[in-house]
Amino acid sequence: MLKHPFIAIAVIASTVGCGEMTNGQKPIVESKMAPEAGLNEMLKDVASATYSLDKTHAFLTFKVTHANGLSNYRMNFARFDAKLDFNPNMPEASKIKVTIDPTSVITNYEGNYKEGHPRSNFETWDEDISRNERWLNSDKFPEISFVSTSTERTGTSTGKVTGDLTLLGVSTPVTLDVTFNGATNFQWLGDRDILGFNAQTVFKRSEFGMGTFVPYIGDEVSVEFSGEFVQDE
Repeated sequence: MLKHPFIAIAVIASTVGCGEMTNGQKPIVESKMAPEAGLNEMLKDVASATYSLDKTHAFLTFKVTHANGLSNYRMNFARFDAKLDFNPNMPEASKIKVTIDPTSVITNYEGNYKEGHPRSNFETWDEDISRNERWLNSDKFPEISFVSTSTERTGTSTGKVTGDLTLLGVSTPVTLDVTFNGATNFQWLGDRDILGFNAQTVFKRSEFGMGTFVPYIGDEVSVEFSGEFVQDE
């Protein structure tokens, strides 16, 4: 249905508490999504506009298998952005561009990295993942991007979004499975619409030239996104 990359979005779930009543007043969050509403019903009052990623309600995780499948190793990106040109009358015509800062990797490495890796040129595992030529090589490639090229609707609120993923200077088509979670409107944001999505995809990192430690560390990378987009003023 809707075209959105590493991006996907949870609108109402991540605003728990924002719609609480105070002094008997009505909730300040007015949902435009009925539980069993069709797509046209959900989108009938949504503005055709450019929407920006709400960075405080957006989450992006990459996952690979570790030790030949003994566990699933996860890392998050703290800094990424997206612009969505959304057409509620024809969601298939919507377009999105996503950019990711590879230096914002968070791996939750709790140990003393330098103590365990005295020969490393990097102070932390996060820095190693982001800057090492074997991994994201951010000194040479300071941005990861996704630009949508086409979309296919697969259900009332689901679709497949295909676009070009550029990683380590290599651009390859990938397809995301996207779920539209609904729309809402926050009065304190000047009556602007908010859209929510979830998205996921799988690609092989070796196709982008990153074959380090395959298969001990898995070649397939799973990407999971959840987030919200706010209508531009």
